[in-house]
Amino acid sequence: MESVDVIVIGAGFAGAVAARESSAGGKSVLVLEGRDRPGGRTWYRQFEGRNKELEIGGTWIAPEQQKYVGEELKRYGIGTFKSPVPATFAWGIDGEVVNAPFPIPAEEWPALERAVARIDQDADRIRFYEAPLGQPGLEDLDIPFTDYVAALGVPAKTRDFLLAWPAFYFGAYPEKLSALHVLSWTTGFGSCVGWFTLLTDKIVGGTKNLVDHILADSGAEIQYGTKVDSITDEGGQVRVTTREGGEFVAKSVIVAAPINTWERITFDPELPQAHRAMAQEKQAGESVKVWALVPKLEENFFGVGLQTTFKWISSEYTTDDGTYLCCFASAEADIDPTDLDAVQEAVRQFLPGSTVLATDAHDWNKDEFSLGTWMAYRPGQVMKYSNGLQQPHGRIFFANSDLASGWAGWIDGAIESGLRASADSNALLAGNGSAADTDTVQPVLS
Repeated sequence: MESVDVIVIGAGFAGAVAARESSAGGKSVLVLEGRDRPGGRTWYRQFEGRNKELEIGGTWIAPEQQKYVGEELKRYGIGTFKSPVPATFAWGIDGEVVNAPFPIPAEEWPALERAVARIDQDADRIRFYEAPLGQPGLEDLDIPFTDYVAALGVPAKTRDFLLAWPAFYFGAYPEKLSALHVLSWTTGFGSCVGWFTLLTDKIVGGTKNLVDHILADSGAEIQYGTKVDSITDEGGQVRVTTREGGEFVAKSVIVAAPINTWERITFDPELPQAHRAMAQEKQAGESVKVWALVPKLEENFFGVGLQTTFKWISSEYTTDDGTYLCCFASAEADIDPTDLDAVQEAVRQFLPGSTVLATDAHDWNKDEFSLGTWMAYRPGQVMKYSNGLQQPHGRIFFANSDLASGWAGWIDGAIESGLRASADSNALLAGNGSAADTDTVQPVLS
């Protein structure tokens, strides 16, 4: 039976950062990863049957607004590049597809301007990065995003335009989304106008390039294909048992697995109320991301829609094979990404007459190590649970993008969470006390 100072469960960005910072704190670290690869809910790999590498999970970052991922890129000297600038557009709103750079008619501009001002005003109330999102005084915002937009009293096209963006950004239907979580990203971008302009930067060499650098820097032992069955806090140590019957012992454990998977691990003592409730209720993210290869487009394309099957579609790469479209639906019920005809029909809602030559995707909703996509708080969950989710459970700490005070759902949020959990774990082990004696700290940049 192997014994170390810290066991990290999960080799995504949160787990990788937690492993590195634990090692930097002088601790011996073992990373247990159920998959045969690092990266968690990000996955940079080759499009099936083609000589083109793509982000099957995780694509964009905003390094100017996301300070933690920006710092990691600087640390390892990794650059970014931008998505193509679109020349043609399509918008699926108010029951029709509008082909124009901007879909809102001039007569609705005053209403849109008032709505943007109100959204930005409400977003300014959020103390982004400073504390968990469930901050006192924000209760009125933890409502369905559809209700929030309805209260703005805007015309139909403006309404659908505002609802369409979160339908993509959060990978869930707007009625299932907390307006407070949606508005927090507005805070991070600096304005809701940022939703429309800032999602362009990608990592040179893919997300794999960055997570590989972090893990290599950690010096930690990593065991892939190791599926955790139970975690038992025995007071002075924590015992981790795998499904194959293996046992590992550590002074602390950092669980860097997504919220939706926590129910598949037996915790003893059982999880605190906030953790237990979120594990049962689940977060709402269930996006379906599809890469569709079509014959070369003459111009770069971008589309967003609310009533369309795909809520987002963009031409990201053009090679000798054709143009690779990145497409997102809000839920697995919307489309089967392996059904070429269904994907072609969905693409044709934006690009009539297009022929889909091939598709590639991964089913994150059925993947046992994710059981969903990136974080999307349901209405009411933020105020009830977000503060508690960052708290340790004895010698067990939690780190993943779902738990971030800032960019919950992004790589930046995973890094933030990994920094916090490892700092709390290091503080506990330095004092050799109980986790109850260790206040959760907000991470700082080195």
